[in-house]
Amino acid sequence: MKRPALALGAAALILALGSGAWWLARRDPGTPPQEETPEPFRSEPMGLGQLIDLQPPPMPLRSVRWTLPLPGGTAVAQILTQTGRQQVVLFQQGVPGPVLSLPEPSGVPDGFFRFADLADAALAPDDALVLLYRSSTDPASPSLVLACDLRPQQVRWSLRAPGEHLALSADHRSVFLFGASTPVNILELAGRPGQLKPSSTPVDLPPEVKMVSSLLPIGRHAFAVAHDSGLSTWRDGAWTHVPAPAPSPLGFPHGLGRIAGDAKGGWWQPEPGALIPLGPGAKTGPSRDLKALLPDPSSLDASLLQLLGEEPDGHLWFGLTRPTLPAPAPALDSAAATPPAAPSAPDESGQAPQTPATPPPTTATIQPSREDWQAYLDKGLDRLYLWKPGEARMKVVSIADAWKRLAPPPNASAFPGLGNLRPEAGALLCGGPDRAWWLPLKALRPR
Repeated sequence: MKRPALALGAAALILALGSGAWWLARRDPGTPPQEETPEPFRSEPMGLGQLIDLQPPPMPLRSVRWTLPLPGGTAVAQILTQTGRQQVVLFQQGVPGPVLSLPEPSGVPDGFFRFADLADAALAPDDALVLLYRSSTDPASPSLVLACDLRPQQVRWSLRAPGEHLALSADHRSVFLFGASTPVNILELAGRPGQLKPSSTPVDLPPEVKMVSSLLPIGRHAFAVAHDSGLSTWRDGAWTHVPAPAPSPLGFPHGLGRIAGDAKGGWWQPEPGALIPLGPGAKTGPSRDLKALLPDPSSLDASLLQLLGEEPDGHLWFGLTRPTLPAPAPALDSAAATPPAAPSAPDESGQAPQTPATPPPTTATIQPSREDWQAYLDKGLDRLYLWKPGEARMKVVSIADAWKRLAPPPNASAFPGLGNLRPEAGALLCGGPDRAWWLPLKALRPR
């Protein structure tokens, strides 16, 4: 009985050795064995969009983050493991594509990249993916920009500089790094793997620009910025400025200026309720009367319209922003209601004593009254507006009705806030981070 068992054992050993020799012979001897990496996300059609689910990871994760949708119908998800391994997944129309594993760039302080958060991205199709990382613990720390080649999936160049957002030029040859109060850095996208830094042109903000709220590239090395004081354009090494019109008496928070479009034309909104067309080179035209685009029952909404952006087909999307409203006028007490006394007689010097001047009222006059506005705002502002320039009227979108009609999947049912809508991408990303629903923006349009 022992001999057959020994024979079977010997046969199994020979088979195992033979299989190992065959595997070693068929792989590249200079390449170490690679650990199989499963696809991080699974995507399947769900209603009018794509439902995206994070798959159970082989190792514990520290965080999963998404960028806002990007022009061209793309988005990027960051996967950061507990060991500090940085990966990004590029999505096209809600379908996962390339998975890039990123090495720690040289010249970055120890620990920065292993904990950094992906804050924004820009995609030059079929060429490069630009990623903007920020410190998870120190907002004042310079950001890290990585340009990754999509074909060899290698880092092309890296740069550390202040900035919070990225914008890609129309020709995809440069990317603009900017922030609320930091210089605008124009980075040349061209480069080769292993290049230490990109060719860059920093542009300092002039005194007229206190805080940038929106930036629009209008050329490879030209851009326009919206800010609280107006619209400023950088072209051919010089700034030009257009002051903002008088602010609305309703009162809006700072930092709501928007600019949308491209080098051929676009739109500037100094604050909600205003809309100024832009010609080539961001040249301003006469302001549009938004109230004329709304029916009479919705005319008050015209003063609250906030430009969200422009779809690739030219449609403009607006949300409604709640104003601060001027403070109520102080009630007059009996002393204030008493008519001023007659001027006193001159004193011994012959000079009449000075009567303190009554300060002018500081509250703005609004129509209708503050109380009527407050009652109107209390009814809710969960509406979006859609307008194709040239059409006589805007279309209204009830968010609640649209969401009920679209029947979003569980765990991705919350409508993203206005700050998460990027119409130039033509899509919405709802839910997340482990489960997200990719939805074309056209699905929200009224039927």
